[in-house]
Amino acid sequence: MSEPKADQDPVPTLDEAEVAAYLQANPDFLQRHPAVLEALDVRHDTGSAVSLIERQVASLRRDNHDTHARLRELIDTARDNETRVQHLNGLARVLLGADDAEQLVTRLREFLKRELRVDAMFIGFTGIDADVGGIQALPRDGEGMQALTNLFRRGKPICGPLTEEQVEALFADAGDTPPQSAALIPLGEEKVQGALVLGSRDSRRFVPDMGTLFLELMGNLITAACRRHLGSGRL
Repeated sequence: MSEPKADQDPVPTLDEAEVAAYLQANPDFLQRHPAVLEALDVRHDTGSAVSLIERQVASLRRDNHDTHARLRELIDTARDNETRVQHLNGLARVLLGADDAEQLVTRLREFLKRELRVDAMFIGFTGIDADVGGIQALPRDGEGMQALTNLFRRGKPICGPLTEEQVEALFADAGDTPPQSAALIPLGEEKVQGALVLGSRDSRRFVPDMGTLFLELMGNLITAACRRHLGSGRL
């Protein structure tokens, strides 16, 4: 049997006579490579009837296909979870390395853009009287609070499209390319006292049915960092 060259296709084209000769010379090949036997389409001639062996083989092939599909799904899930853990670890380092509120907001915005494809960010709290280093004050009767009413009421992250009113209240400086979808994340410990809003120009980036556990964990980290710079008495 001819050996494939390094620059050839990984599955070389062989002459049927060569394959037949090799199998005749190595009768135990299929025993040593059972996966090859599973992939072969070997008919059992029983006339118009389907043999029990053929049914069993077909069932085994379906089970094998389903098992591989579930395995691929588990592997993909594990990779996604690993990526999320790495993102949370990176976020924690960013937050811990900030010396003040202004640096925290700047580094957080850079991290979100680089790692999570976030185009715009809003962060604000109700417990402050004026903006602090990019962290915006949220007066109870202000437009920002009106845009975040559902978030404060629900107390859980909300993902999906933004209304025009929300865009104007939260991302007034977005220019000609405002965010089309966003993740609204509550901030605060015992109750909602602020919000982090992650905006994307991609309308499919944040959708209503996406998981929110990662966003909740992110909110917890950012709440703790903001308490350190704004004072725990305010939050």
